[in-house]
Amino acid sequence: MTKGNPCGMKKISYLLRITAFILIIFLIIQPKKKIYRVRNTPTVAVLIDYSQSMQNIFGKNNFSKLKKKIISEIPESSKINPVFFKFSEELNNISADEIEKLTAKGLRTDIIGTLEKINKEFLGKELDAVILFSDGNQNVEKSADEVIKEFSELDIPVIAVVPQTALSQKNISIKKIDVPDVVFRNVRVGLSVKINTYGFVGKKISVYLKSENTVLQSKSLDIVNSGNTNVDFDITPQIAGQINYSIEIPTYSGEQNIYDNKKKFVLDVEPEKIRVLYLCGQPSFNYSFLRNTLKNDPNIELVSFVILRNPENIVPVSDSELSLIPFPVEDIFSKEIFNFDLLILDNFNYSRFPISYQHLTNIKNFITVNGKSLLIISGEIPLSVYQNTPVAELLPVIPAPEIISKKFRLIALSGEHGILKLAGDESSNNYIWKGMPELDSINVSSIGEKSVVLAKGEKSNYPVITIAEKGKGRVMCITTSSLWRLALGSENPYNYVRIIGQSVKWLTNAASIKQVVIFAKKSYNINDTASLKIHVKDEYFKPVSNASVQLEVASPDGLKEGIEVFPEMESGEYGASVELHSSGEYKIYVIAYDKKRFLGSDKNSFTVFNVSRESEDTNINEQFMKEIADKTAGKFFAVDNFNVEKSDIKPKIRKSDVLYEINIWDKAPIYFILIFLFAVEWFLRRKSGLL
Repeated sequence: MTKGNPCGMKKISYLLRITAFILIIFLIIQPKKKIYRVRNTPTVAVLIDYSQSMQNIFGKNNFSKLKKKIISEIPESSKINPVFFKFSEELNNISADEIEKLTAKGLRTDIIGTLEKINKEFLGKELDAVILFSDGNQNVEKSADEVIKEFSELDIPVIAVVPQTALSQKNISIKKIDVPDVVFRNVRVGLSVKINTYGFVGKKISVYLKSENTVLQSKSLDIVNSGNTNVDFDITPQIAGQINYSIEIPTYSGEQNIYDNKKKFVLDVEPEKIRVLYLCGQPSFNYSFLRNTLKNDPNIELVSFVILRNPENIVPVSDSELSLIPFPVEDIFSKEIFNFDLLILDNFNYSRFPISYQHLTNIKNFITVNGKSLLIISGEIPLSVYQNTPVAELLPVIPAPEIISKKFRLIALSGEHGILKLAGDESSNNYIWKGMPELDSINVSSIGEKSVVLAKGEKSNYPVITIAEKGKGRVMCITTSSLWRLALGSENPYNYVRIIGQSVKWLTNAASIKQVVIFAKKSYNINDTASLKIHVKDEYFKPVSNASVQLEVASPDGLKEGIEVFPEMESGEYGASVELHSSGEYKIYVIAYDKKRFLGSDKNSFTVFNVSRESEDTNINEQFMKEIADKTAGKFFAVDNFNVEKSDIKPKIRKSDVLYEINIWDKAPIYFILIFLFAVEWFLRRKSGLL
């Protein structure tokens, strides 16, 4: 029997065997085939601004027209998969059926906050574009750059749609009034007013600056172009305290909103200078240096008396023939003292003058009741002279009658305190204090109750600079008359000037050197949210991170409410928010403790005007809406020109979400093929005699 060609059979057998082995490897790998969902319809978040300014722009009937445009254009479109939201100060999901019932009654317009919330809402989900229907009047203070940048990086275009274009508007509005943070009495203040005008090109309008109902100044403004125009005013407040002002523009024919022609603001006017009354018992270097330092400070108004002739001094002529006037005790201690902010008693022996117990009580009330301040300095006269008087109750030390005239170095115990801080960092500050020259006299004393020793003598350990809060006011005691030596012999003589200046700031309770300070804007609109900031430091002026901060707000109707306070990122800083639903003056009070230790308190106030942000500005902010569209690679439309097809919205990724997987290795035909290959290969080998 003749067999077939063994060489050909062998080749076929090898080929079949290789194919079978490849198939076995394929089964070992266990391949899968993924079936994806193909997305042809993009998912779009449709944001509808229902704030009051949308109503003011359109009016009731036209706002209904806007809603009908959204309903007819978007849900019927097969081009997109819309998810509807309404927004004002909050963001809420709504159905297509609810759009028709939507009314423009939102109190604020928070476009940036809404985009931020939408980004979180669709985190991990598909979002291909945003369609934003709004007038662009963002009136919640937030930074737009980061939010818009994030949408750009995520490749989510924002299609911005405004109710009408700016060219079709006819309105005048006061956009912004810029005033300095600090305003002083009898000092000129510059105001910059930004006015927005549309539809009045070639016209002349009047702008008035008023206080209450009195016109202070008026300006005539020629409108050359539509858009923003600046007008400047100069005023000089004549009194200290909070003064209400307003910028007003008459209503002109054809304006779409008459409520944005007036804007109120408040100036918190400080006294132009700190008034200091300086009484010195006799001429000395200390008096000379201190007086010159105070006199050269432009923020201080100084009245000083130095006693050149005491009552016990005998002169051979009558008082009428002397050029030196007697010390005016009654005028100073009964009348004039309360017109000053700071009283300085330097080496002053009250017992030499007809100063009564009531006069000394007036000094005490000047501090504790009126909230003023006292700097008392010992010289040749020890502070014990005030023993058993009302002034003794003010002293932060317990003085002895002894004066030591030995040289000593001053040791700063609280270099971080605002009074003694001469450098930005602690090591540099310590270096400066170690290089200070020696002093040469000290009134022996011990620390009083609830007082803080800022500096002491190097060897004696007697307090030299001590401070305390007494009632509503503050007191500083210096038990040496040689502090002036810090201006001589040191590397920087200006350090003495800084110490005196910082002492005056602390004594007069300047915000820059308070332990507890609350900051707030001076004026808000009704329905605004006031953002309050509180800074808390200890007696050494180091920030306190875990303080117990209690905040109370009194509304215009007198009701008081405790507000929750939260720590900020920066150490020693705290924040709180207050919703303002009533117009008038709000008063805020804050108290801070470190555990049970009292750190300090502060109070402030602000005014809320009965004008909402929504009614105050009803112009279309076309520029802002265009900016959002441009930076996110979106498009800009007026509502009449908008349609989905022009928006050209496409899915970012056409393939998404695996619908299912096919396990190719788990199919029966694969195994049948493998068996068939082995069977044919065995048959051929047997037939060719290779077995």
